[in-house]
Amino acid sequence: MTLLTAVLSPMISDSVLNNLSYVGSILIFCIGINLMFDRHIRVANLLPALAVAVLWR
Repeated sequence: MTLLTAVLSPMISDSVLNNLSYVGSILIFCIGINLMFDRHIRVANLLPALAVAVLWR
């Protein structure tokens, strides 16, 4: 993963990285909600949001 990041880092702007970080944080938060409460948020259905975050500039 680190090697892939080193290869892709010249092509990734700061805004794309920030968007990816925001969406990733929301997904991790949803996993925490699933663990703490009796809610069932299907995080796997939200994974396409990562692609949207990369394409959204």
